[in-house]
Amino acid sequence: MPEPTRSETQLGLADLKKRFAAAGLSIIKQHRNTGLQQSTYFAVGTTKRQTDITISDTFLNDLPNTKDYHKAVESYAAAVAGRIKCASPEVFYCRSGVAVSISILWPIQSGVMNSEVKTFILMDIINQVDGQIAKCSMETGSWFGRTILDILPQTINSVRIAADQRSINFSDAGVRQEIYQRITQKQEFEGCSQQEIEQFLAGKAYMLGFLAVDEPGAIWAADPWDAQYLGVTRKELLLAMRVMRADGLLLDETDLGSEYVRPSDKLLAQQSAEEKKSQPQPQVSRHTLPNKEALLSDVQNVLEQHSVAALLVIDLDHFKTLNDTKGHSEGDICLDRVVRTIASVVGRKGTMYRWGGDEFAVCLPDFSTEEAQVTAERIRFSVEQDKPGGEISVTTSVGICGTDRTDSTSGKEILDFADKAMYESKRLGKNRITTWPTASADGDKLK
Repeated sequence: MPEPTRSETQLGLADLKKRFAAAGLSIIKQHRNTGLQQSTYFAVGTTKRQTDITISDTFLNDLPNTKDYHKAVESYAAAVAGRIKCASPEVFYCRSGVAVSISILWPIQSGVMNSEVKTFILMDIINQVDGQIAKCSMETGSWFGRTILDILPQTINSVRIAADQRSINFSDAGVRQEIYQRITQKQEFEGCSQQEIEQFLAGKAYMLGFLAVDEPGAIWAADPWDAQYLGVTRKELLLAMRVMRADGLLLDETDLGSEYVRPSDKLLAQQSAEEKKSQPQPQVSRHTLPNKEALLSDVQNVLEQHSVAALLVIDLDHFKTLNDTKGHSEGDICLDRVVRTIASVVGRKGTMYRWGGDEFAVCLPDFSTEEAQVTAERIRFSVEQDKPGGEISVTTSVGICGTDRTDSTSGKEILDFADKAMYESKRLGKNRITTWPTASADGDKLK
């Protein structure tokens, strides 16, 4: 059988570009890879939002005359082009509430294991909330009847399921990772109920449209890779989107298209109050909250009894202005509203303390830093929405210290770290969250 000619590869490249362009997908750059397996590397998207892929000459040579390959290219191009409209095509939301960026390291690697030659996809996986990274690998399995364009969504969704199962260990970006964590190829969910689909879209809109971005934005509600991950159809995703839009939870983003929506204030409030709905709340007031001494004692006990924990220090912004303007009675009313709001978010998963005056603390046993960040954002958003100071904007500045970010076993020291992070929130403009270690710690090091 004669070897493919360079002209056949050129015809395949032309066909690929035509199908990419039909989906609205631009090729930013490309270059040939030579070696045992000749291929072409492509970066696709825009200068700000792009992804990449390496496609073998074997695939390109057969592309013009193979209908199954046409469908594979068009499906891949449509999925990437759809995500690029509103976000990075490499960022995905998981049912467990985590948003991750999954960057493939091309080309696919080969290795010998147990006397068999196997191929592996290497990946950098980055948590979009805290920037932590995990280097992972996954064996691709048999390629019979499949192409890289078929394997890619399966790989991405296997990573998402691994994140849901908490089998991926993330580390700070500066930590050197010499060994790639193994991820096994997993089956997607066998099908979600309509309620579960709506919960997924609500979480995706909250995370990718609000929490993990600098400016609130849109999401693509009918991503076919989401449908595959959930074990549902795009039609079911669109139905859930329409129901949520009718309920006022999602708003149209008509500039991007009918399948794009953004979170409404109602959805943001609903997500922030999720903890309140799922758990009965203890009765608390500023008078009944345990004090600083109890906090120090309890934190030390938590550190001794739990493998991971987090501490929040919360200070009210502009509270002095409220007291000076409206008097202490109005200030006390404001404090009571703030206490109820924070308690409604924390529920029975943690304990709230009064640090003193208008400063509070929350101890969260069994919470990682990432999980504490989600709770802290719910607190910040809920207090802001509740407007406890009326026309005076009383908000919260929050500092977080999680034991997974420090080797310290001293409750007093961890409290000090969270306090420093809170003051960094104040310095940066208030009404925000800062996690220890802070960028401006001036010589303070992770202990």
